[in-house]
Amino acid sequence: MISSALFLLLLLITPKVHGSVDVLGLGEQKGEDGEDKKDSLWLSGAQEMQDLAQLSWEYVQDLQCWLWPEKCEDARSHTEWSWNSIGWDSLNLLTDLYAKVLDSADFARGSITNNVTGLQWDMDRRVYGQHLAVRQIITSLTRFLQEDSQKKTLVLSFHGWTGTGKNLAARIIAENLYRDGQRSLCTKVFIPQLHFPHLSHVEAYKVQLKKQIQAVSSHCSQPLFVFDETDKLPAAFLQSLFPLLNPDETKDTRSIFIFLRYFRYSGSGAGVINEVALNFWRAGRLREEITLDDLDRPLRMAIDQMKDQLLTQQLWTHNLIDEYVPFLPLERHHVKLCARDAIEARGLPYNEGALDSVIQELLFVPKEEKIFSAQGCKQVAQRINFKKL
Repeated sequence: MISSALFLLLLLITPKVHGSVDVLGLGEQKGEDGEDKKDSLWLSGAQEMQDLAQLSWEYVQDLQCWLWPEKCEDARSHTEWSWNSIGWDSLNLLTDLYAKVLDSADFARGSITNNVTGLQWDMDRRVYGQHLAVRQIITSLTRFLQEDSQKKTLVLSFHGWTGTGKNLAARIIAENLYRDGQRSLCTKVFIPQLHFPHLSHVEAYKVQLKKQIQAVSSHCSQPLFVFDETDKLPAAFLQSLFPLLNPDETKDTRSIFIFLRYFRYSGSGAGVINEVALNFWRAGRLREEITLDDLDRPLRMAIDQMKDQLLTQQLWTHNLIDEYVPFLPLERHHVKLCARDAIEARGLPYNEGALDSVIQELLFVPKEEKIFSAQGCKQVAQRINFKKL
């Protein structure tokens, strides 16, 4: 592994490039005797390159000691070297090379696409039963990206039951704002159980979070940060999160923060979105008739009562959230559409009977009416994996 890493490093720092691409921008330079000047530059820097190779070898060994301390000998000192012995010319050569490679690949800036038309199309086509959420997301992002040039940070809080499309909506946003979606260097998804699992390490997590956000912001002018299941974040973690939403922390960027919040069906007013949807159904009204005004006051009252949801409450108290985005519970025909998409994605044949058989295995609530899927679309794909259609 070490030899491979060293070989890769030497390839990266080699300024001579085969073919017609002039990576270093030296051009076709000839000396007085007709000798290719690029070759002369390379040969004249041979000693510096040897010094760099030696230095790189030592630090690759250090990396091995860090990864496998049981295989590492006692601490050893480095051979004598200094920046002067390496030479600033060599260091500048490396810096220029990396800069030109990054510019030509256009890693960070080139990954920003901001395809609002595609965002609208994907939201309408892939997110089912969420007319309020889709409209609010499109409006907020369009205003932020195209109109509100002075605003430096957009904070969206997605609220709703499990499986209603919060993660899907966040993924669609990433796919249309960045060329590589959630794999883009401009995006970062934080999952409490994965990134912040131990309460005893909260102080270390605070430092880590700030560094990661600053690192993404340093190479991307429009970073996207998604915090999944924010109700599971440690309470002590909150104070380090609030300053990061301040534009002064990322003054050279325009950042987007999305918080995904899970609402239980009942208890502590947390099921207010579901209750509003259920009341409309019981009154014989279409769910598409539900407006943001119908949810605004109940949702705000529920947030005020969330003694166990410190993040949402603190974000609300400090007026750090720009938009509360409600996701309604899904009905049977919405879940059937999710089942259809999951089957088609696997290239499997199906009919209405097959879709109905998948739906029949899911739990619907309330107990009397059985209107809403208890897991939304979350269990549909798993059901199909173990079901013979």
